[in-house]
Amino acid sequence: MAMSDRWCWLPLLFPMLASAQADSTWSQHMVHKHRITLESVGAYDSNVLYNDLVMGIHRGGFLSTEVRERTLNALGSANRAGYEFSGSASFAWGDSLFGLADLMPRVSVAHRDLLGIRFVRDAYTLSFFGNAAFEGSTAHIGPSAFEQVQYQTFAFGVEDKRTGSFVELAIVNGRSLNTGDIPKADLYTATDGRYLELELDGEYQRSDTGSTGFSNGIGAAITLQWKRPFRLFGMPAMGSIGIFDLGFINWNQRSLSVDKDSTIRYEGVEVAGILDLDGLILNENSLQDSLGLGYEPMSFLRPLPAMVEAKLEFGRRYKGIPGFERHAYAVSIDQRTLPGYIPRGTVVRNFPLSRAVLAQVGVTYGGFGEFRARVGLEAFVQDHLSISVGTPNAVGLFSDQARGKALAGRVGVVW
Repeated sequence: MAMSDRWCWLPLLFPMLASAQADSTWSQHMVHKHRITLESVGAYDSNVLYNDLVMGIHRGGFLSTEVRERTLNALGSANRAGYEFSGSASFAWGDSLFGLADLMPRVSVAHRDLLGIRFVRDAYTLSFFGNAAFEGSTAHIGPSAFEQVQYQTFAFGVEDKRTGSFVELAIVNGRSLNTGDIPKADLYTATDGRYLELELDGEYQRSDTGSTGFSNGIGAAITLQWKRPFRLFGMPAMGSIGIFDLGFINWNQRSLSVDKDSTIRYEGVEVAGILDLDGLILNENSLQDSLGLGYEPMSFLRPLPAMVEAKLEFGRRYKGIPGFERHAYAVSIDQRTLPGYIPRGTVVRNFPLSRAVLAQVGVTYGGFGEFRARVGLEAFVQDHLSISVGTPNAVGLFSDQARGKALAGRVGVVW
């Protein structure tokens, strides 16, 4: 089975090296006057799509029946997939702000490329096996939803040197958007394929696909993190609550929007030209042409895929170099406002391998996937540099028989 026969939304889930939200826990007290942090994170994950299918689509070419059926047999009623690519840089400096010795200014820039999708079994079956199995019956392609968005943030804020708490206000540049919510899409295939009938109820929005400029929309966002040290059963501990990218983008007047609730009958066409979700996500016009959806150019406001996280760190503190500190244990839960993303819980154990190297092991459940094993290493170079690398999906990174691949890296410099 060639890739050209498949819905093309799947390759978007599977760029090669990716990871999850970075662990940006620094020391309780900023002992230096300057700090630069560079982070690169991203991940693709799914609770149903196996890596052999994903990597086959990524490479192109033939997909065997065995590979396609393996994922088909894993599908249930709540199928999820998604990815995150993020790169960021932040800089905090100074020994006071507005005459307040405990505050310091900070600036940051970030690029984010995110996708979340939830889909039903029939959507996968139509995509990878065609509609022959639905002759004389109805394929229920909904409810399904997806959102793919790419944007940059340019932020200025204030940080508390004592705890690491901070708040940032950002200007947001919207690069691209494709989003759809399909509560109902029932496709009936008549006997011998004499006609197809689609009952469709859904809405879809996308940014200007003809633009070659830097921006397709402008918005604003706030990011804040509150941190507080305390004692937990006699042990040192740190609690934190963070809200990241809480804001919106106003997509420009060349953006497209459609809201469709109707029944459409087709005769003499194949199902591949009827409900082509790759057209929704990949900015193709096949869906509009075949369904006659009648996109309307307009400006519209959409919220960013914000993330909320609560974390508790406790136990012995490991101090690699001044300004870089980890607790022995960390427990966190987060949620991101993307289709298919469920609350993600993480438990981590940090322990030193030497005075200059710290190891991390842990387990994660949720997000776009299920249980995942985490591993990571952090090295401290002299008194000013920290380098870390890790994966929240240690098994998937190396196995095509697992689900998801992930990788993360961070560099921190203080002086």
